[in-house]
Amino acid sequence: MRRASVSISLNIAEGSGCETDKEFNRFLSIALRSSYEVMCGLELAKRMKYCDETFLLEIYNRLDEIAAMISGFKKRLKAKG
Repeated sequence: MRRASVSISLNIAEGSGCETDKEFNRFLSIALRSSYEVMCGLELAKRMKYCDETFLLEIYNRLDEIAAMISGFKKRLKAKG
């Protein structure tokens, strides 16, 4: 989960250096998939009772907001180009 969560910001950063919006969109897609991977990990952690459910819900909600921002950015890039 650590690797996937770090991958979100690293892919956005790497994509921001791309020369085209299409290429940047590809990195945003990877970041979005990484956020879904972390969401799945949080669900597993909840089911296995690894952490307090309230804490996991707070993290999940923040991650859901990040995923929505990435999706919105992808749509904006698509509309632009």
